[in-house]
Amino acid sequence: MYQKIITFLDEHGVEYEHFEHEHVHSSADAAKVRGTKLEEAAKALILQSKSGKIFQCIVAGHRKLDLKAIKKLIGEKNISLAHPDVVFQETGCKVGTVPPFGNLFEKPLQVYADKELLTRDHVCFSVASHNHSVRMKSADWARLTNAAVHDIGKE
Repeated sequence: MYQKIITFLDEHGVEYEHFEHEHVHSSADAAKVRGTKLEEAAKALILQSKSGKIFQCIVAGHRKLDLKAIKKLIGEKNISLAHPDVVFQETGCKVGTVPPFGNLFEKPLQVYADKELLTRDHVCFSVASHNHSVRMKSADWARLTNAAVHDIGKE
């Protein structure tokens, strides 16, 4: 998945910075080792509805996902974070390394992004690894993922 994303960005002529860093597990730790702002971190979450729908939500590192907003947006009452086994099955990535490119998974996922994330000039995210990250323009990321942008985050 790492190479797939790098190749995808290169093929689309997108400018980006690649970071190789120590092993990290949280958005806050990643921002520290990258020397970037937590507000630029794009947390990629995989969710699943009781009916079996699986999709991706992206929120800024300093915010949380608003499950009520997602339930209303999706039109389902029973939505939760997907079990780590489901995350790996759907993305090929472990929890904490999932990149915000649901459209590039073997079985593409719909991507929903919190509108607050796109108020930043750049987004930073894990690239299928606890040790590799990318920083790129938010507008490029939104365009390449075809993310549906909504108010799905909260403080």
